[in-house]
Amino acid sequence: MMEKINDYFYIFGGIKGLIRDGDELKRQLYFVKPEIMMITISPEEVKGIKYFIENPFEMTLSDYEIIYGVNLSKYGEVMTPSPVYIEAARYSIDNNIELIGLDMNEDEYQRAYSRDVKTLDLIRHSIRKKRISRTAFNNKTPEEYVDEWNKMVDINGFKKLNEERLVYIEKRINEILNEKNNELKMCISDYDFYKDLVKYFKNRNQN
Repeated sequence: MMEKINDYFYIFGGIKGLIRDGDELKRQLYFVKPEIMMITISPEEVKGIKYFIENPFEMTLSDYEIIYGVNLSKYGEVMTPSPVYIEAARYSIDNNIELIGLDMNEDEYQRAYSRDVKTLDLIRHSIRKKRISRTAFNNKTPEEYVDEWNKMVDINGFKKLNEERLVYIEKRINEILNEKNNELKMCISDYDFYKDLVKYFKNRNQN
């Protein structure tokens, strides 16, 4: 899914892990041909994805990632790293365009995590994992599934942390938009942030 904010700025939203959305991003990248690319992962993750493309390796997944992927596979083929990340990085490499990581870097994330996520949140998160693993997700679309998943997983401190990340990402995009006024830009967003980012920047564009 993609939203045109104005003549110089597009936001693409893709579901993490879904091959379908990686294929769609590839089509949109070659249609829009952005000069500036941004993505809602950290700068370190951008480097990691580019390294993976050149040097593939088997990734270790957390229990939550495994449960998420098994349920997501009801809606289409899945893979890790996320095909959306892979296609964004590959286009960046092939066209010699910088891919800007918008999320907090590792140090900033660790500070925010320590501030927002308490011991009780970790205990609840661990207990909830068992319940989620037994949940039958019967959503009609992958988007509905991800929305329900996030409601179940993003509790208390984790929800606060993700809200803080969203504000950080919005601020970073604003900085880039102000610096690169007349260059064609695309933000590649995880579906988790997509609707909020579209709403925020559409409102900003109207003001």
